[in-house]
Amino acid sequence: MKLRHLLYAGVIALAACATAGQSGSTPATDIAAFQHPPLSSEALLEHVRVLASDEFEGRAPGTNGERLTVEYLERAYAAAGLQPGVTLPNGQRSWRQETTLVAATLTTPPTLTLSGRDGARNYTYATQFSAWTRRLDPTVDVQNAPLVFVGYGINAPELGWNDYEGVDMRGKIAVILINDPDFETGDDRGFGGRAMTFYGRWTYKFEEAGRQGAAGAIIIHETAPAAYPWAVIQSSTGSARWDIVREDRGASRAGFEGWINNDVAMETFRRARLDFAELKSRAQRRGFRAVRMNLTGSMRLETRAEQRTSYNVVGVLPGTQRPDETIIYSAHWDHLGRCPPIDGDNICNGALDNATGTAALVELARRFSAQGRPQRSVAFIALTAEEQGLLGALYYMQHPIFPARNTVAAINMDGINNAGRTHDIEIVGYGKSEMDDLITRVVEAQGRRVAPDSSPEAGYFYRSDHLHFAQLGIPVLYTSNGVDMVEGGVERGNAINARYVAENYHKPSDEVTPDWDMSGGAEDLEALYTVGRQLADSQSWPAWRANAEFRAAREASRR
Repeated sequence: MKLRHLLYAGVIALAACATAGQSGSTPATDIAAFQHPPLSSEALLEHVRVLASDEFEGRAPGTNGERLTVEYLERAYAAAGLQPGVTLPNGQRSWRQETTLVAATLTTPPTLTLSGRDGARNYTYATQFSAWTRRLDPTVDVQNAPLVFVGYGINAPELGWNDYEGVDMRGKIAVILINDPDFETGDDRGFGGRAMTFYGRWTYKFEEAGRQGAAGAIIIHETAPAAYPWAVIQSSTGSARWDIVREDRGASRAGFEGWINNDVAMETFRRARLDFAELKSRAQRRGFRAVRMNLTGSMRLETRAEQRTSYNVVGVLPGTQRPDETIIYSAHWDHLGRCPPIDGDNICNGALDNATGTAALVELARRFSAQGRPQRSVAFIALTAEEQGLLGALYYMQHPIFPARNTVAAINMDGINNAGRTHDIEIVGYGKSEMDDLITRVVEAQGRRVAPDSSPEAGYFYRSDHLHFAQLGIPVLYTSNGVDMVEGGVERGNAINARYVAENYHKPSDEVTPDWDMSGGAEDLEALYTVGRQLADSQSWPAWRANAEFRAAREASRR
């Protein structure tokens, strides 16, 4: 280690010790990571061990785990040489962007009743269905509402596609397929072929059902088009459902939203004397019309709604020449908190998702400080409530700290490679912006290669916080770990990813284990650092490609 790095590490350790003492936390916990060089695999792993420990209780918003996480980030940001990024109404500076959310918690497990000519059948919460409400009413009672199969639940006027055409959904329950009409056939009928669009996301489908006036909205779970098993749905049952504070108190949403598992769905279509496969095929073609199912649904939800304050944690390294122009690095700090127990463990620690990305924010901040302040400002934003529907990023989009017109680009990190070095790195949303060109040159200089998203059908571009930066028009870069492992090749890489989704994603088992190897993650982050550094020391403004859906927003903001 060079002398200047040794001196810097010493300063960081002292700063961490001082701030840790002020907060009352354990100084050793805070100092540990700062004993290592910035962006080293050792430094990253030290942060993850702390953030994903049982002490942090799964980092759910509004819990003691949030308090510990926010305090840890404040100390780490200060020790890394950042300045608080939020200006309060009284003119003082803060690390925290106050993010007002509403948490709705079910007070009793509901029952879903589906009735038809053959009588009524009751289904069990968590095991067979999941449900919640975005409305702030203490009781939502939907009784004997007709079920209507609305295909993929898409209303896209620009594509000439409306699954709700000709049907009045008021007082009815929408039954909806997940993903896009193109998913199974691969034919591009306006939805990108196998690649998921925003219309394929469950968040969009519930929002559109609400706009249509539906009393309820149910998505049919299928593992392949959802890109995760039913166990992922189960992992969030029973926990509070969060939302931003809406002026209409959620009145624009369906009375209830939820999922049914595939077995319940198939039984329901059989009871309705409908051919599920045939209807699904029809729904994949333009001109589909919604189908009444000759069944009714009933559900009563009793909830306790509480307004709570959570925080986006924002640090900034001011630029030396053009401080009003900003590059953003983001990652969500939150996870699920306590979740349904597996083998007696009820803490969803979220080590990979997303203690790794949170650790990356701190280490990137250290790296920038160690190399000296750049010409443009660089902001490091740890976002809240991503797991509840990208809510921290949505709040930021509505209350941007750094004006969109002056934000050069955003780089988001959600799950950093913990399995060792790779020959490649994937770009999620490849082909959307000139950020692809920047990362490609940097990665090739590392002797590696860039690959397009290997699972575009999973819609990962629309499933993390950068989406809301993109909706502001800001060009974004979101990478995923490569699959061509230096040790084991593509076969091992695919096996690791498949095993994580099947066994660990959103489960208590997402913890640090002895086989973790952050060397690949450190190499990926060096590439992300270089891209950000090059932008921060230049006058370049990367642009969206001509066919990107966010190009118009960028052009409008820059005007």
